[in-house]
Amino acid sequence: MRTKIDINTWKRKENYLFFKDFVTPFFSITVEMDVTKAYKKSKEKGYKFSLYCMYAALKAVNENESLRYRQLDGEIYLYDRIELNTPIARADHSFSSVILPYYKTFSGFSQAALPIIEAAERGEGDAYSADARKDTFVVSINKWYNFTGATFQIPQNAGESIPLMALGKMVSKEGRLQMPAVMNFHHGFTDGYNVGLFWNRFQELLDED
Repeated sequence: MRTKIDINTWKRKENYLFFKDFVTPFFSITVEMDVTKAYKKSKEKGYKFSLYCMYAALKAVNENESLRYRQLDGEIYLYDRIELNTPIARADHSFSSVILPYYKTFSGFSQAALPIIEAAERGEGDAYSADARKDTFVVSINKWYNFTGATFQIPQNAGESIPLMALGKMVSKEGRLQMPAVMNFHHGFTDGYNVGLFWNRFQELLDED
């Protein structure tokens, strides 16, 4: 479900009109997430750490209204629900992109996600058809190296404002596990305050027992 926004009465009218025609209306933020508790919990309970990270990020997005706006054909819509678009590696190091449905609980999310992920690992699907969906949030799991910053490839229809995230390789620092996370945000739809809410909520979910 989605709701069409009347730009003339929208609280972000000024922000949107100012940024919408920028060549690059996005800004990117890179942070270090403390994943000590999340990683330990995944090992104790026997589920994939990366799957829980994707769930936590997706839930934080769904709880943040500013990250559920999309521009389609010159109109602004607010989606009630955002799904996850993520690339899944195949044995030959190519990938398939899949859509994982959002559930408020990790158990619901993992039960729905695992069969989809397993099918992609077997070679089903293709690399980019999932990109046709606009009610999505893109997360790429990059387990091969740590990073302190990143840029994203933005399509010509950048106004769609789909947030893109990459999660990097964990490193140990002073007895804590730290994971880099970078995400881009469309400045017409969100700003520093809401971005801060997102990162704080993501961390809270990673810390949940």
